[in-house]
Amino acid sequence: MEFILTNKNAMSVTVDTHGCLIKEIIFDGHNMIQEPPYSAAVIGRIAGRISYAEFFLNGVRYELPKNENENCLHGNHEFDRQAEWEGHMEDNKVILTYDSPDGSNGFPGNVSTTVTYSLDDNNTLRIDYYATTDKDTIFNLTNHAYFNLNDDNNTPITNHILTGDAKYYIPLLSDLTPEGYVEKTVGSIFDIREGKLLKDVVESTNSQIVLAGNGYDHALVFGESKVASLYSPETGRKVTMETDYPCFVCYSGNQMKGDMKHCGICLEAQLLPDAINHDGFGEIELTPGEPYKHFVAYRFSRD
Repeated sequence: MEFILTNKNAMSVTVDTHGCLIKEIIFDGHNMIQEPPYSAAVIGRIAGRISYAEFFLNGVRYELPKNENENCLHGNHEFDRQAEWEGHMEDNKVILTYDSPDGSNGFPGNVSTTVTYSLDDNNTLRIDYYATTDKDTIFNLTNHAYFNLNDDNNTPITNHILTGDAKYYIPLLSDLTPEGYVEKTVGSIFDIREGKLLKDVVESTNSQIVLAGNGYDHALVFGESKVASLYSPETGRKVTMETDYPCFVCYSGNQMKGDMKHCGICLEAQLLPDAINHDGFGEIELTPGEPYKHFVAYRFSRD
């Protein structure tokens, strides 16, 4: 089932209940995101990779499906590919719910999730996440939108400029799981505070960039300001992301198929990836009586 949000500026957002998916974001007469299979779905129960597809919680070992090498990627795609969400509209909001049963894809706890998409007249699309559980578990949601601010979404985003208050980045191992520590971005290819042309990123010989397939596939950890932006000087289009999450995973479309490589970029606000397996990465546990509440907002503008 589809729902369409609109505002007074002729901006529209189309949401599909399968995968809690954003099908289109029409702004300035242009779809700002790639169409499926590069979908703007909600990823869960856990965004990103869980190393060795296992984790320990309260002294119990949980084993997950291995769907990427020896790891579990995106919670085995339960929320974005397997789930049919229930949806309805209230005012200018789409509210979608999904109940994930205890043991689903190896995760403990019956988890009830609500995702709310809202669109205002300032051209801001806001996503609010809310979840509860009846048993201790782990939980980390994001949205996997591939942005392209060009007039033609089949052209690379290498002309885009990425800017944000990213104080640290998380280095990756060869299987693209976190090494388990953070590095300062200052002076590196990951220093986006003054803006980084993505062409310079994908052409960099930095070992981490090469490892990720010639581009970003890294968590960038915010400083004081939890804001990042993407801008195309050629079209003047811009998307500004604001969130209460501590980081965002920036993926520059390095593994997109054939001529589509680098034709989209994700700004995936979330908790630190694989946090359950790394001390110092923050809390990722969801417990009874302590709801999961986070948001991300994307504001669209043009020069």
